[in-house]
Amino acid sequence: MPAQFKYVMLMVKDVPAAVKFYSEGLGLTVKISTPGWAEIDAGGTTIAFHGAESDAETGDSPILSFNVDDIHQVIAALENMGAKLEGRVREPSFGKVAAVRTPDKHLLSLLQPATVGATA
Repeated sequence: MPAQFKYVMLMVKDVPAAVKFYSEGLGLTVKISTPGWAEIDAGGTTIAFHGAESDAETGDSPILSFNVDDIHQVIAALENMGAKLEGRVREPSFGKVAAVRTPDKHLLSLLQPATVGATA
């Protein structure tokens, strides 16, 4: 199955402030909002806000986020085309996550969602 585009993700230092800016300033609907993660509906496209470390750079280009079936296979294919894995593949409770930098230096977020009932 091809990768499924999920949302445009912005790294922000203050998630609640970003939610307020986009929801009150632009009238966009809040889908979910926590101190470290939020999603807003922008007319059928989701804008996600991810809390950044206090010393992290923000304001770069958005991060394009995709769900994939096999994260390692997708990373290998992208690396063969000149992409670079940033950091390592992480395995939080909701699946496997990786950041990949494209040859043009854009950042992609890949998520292989956890399978319900699966064990690592």
